[in-house]
Amino acid sequence: MGDQPAGAVEHRALPRRASVTTHGPVLPIWTCGGCGAPWPCAPRKRELRAEFAQAPVSLALYMGAYLVWAAEDLVWVPAGGLYQRFVGWVR
Repeated sequence: MGDQPAGAVEHRALPRRASVTTHGPVLPIWTCGGCGAPWPCAPRKRELRAEFAQAPVSLALYMGAYLVWAAEDLVWVPAGGLYQRFVGWVR
């Protein structure tokens, strides 16, 4: 933070789980690097469900962190749409 101008926000990648995927987000537009769909795409959602099969609350928290990060970039997208895209499918 010492090297950043006042008000600058440092963006760090969220910790990754063990799996390797080609379906990662392309920032700041939040599309999938693997298939071009809005991220998280259907294949990534399936991967995440499998990775967090024994920890659904952790998956919700993990995706909630991505929701907050994406909201900073996608300011024109309604909050409800972002919620459904990043967290609503977790149930």
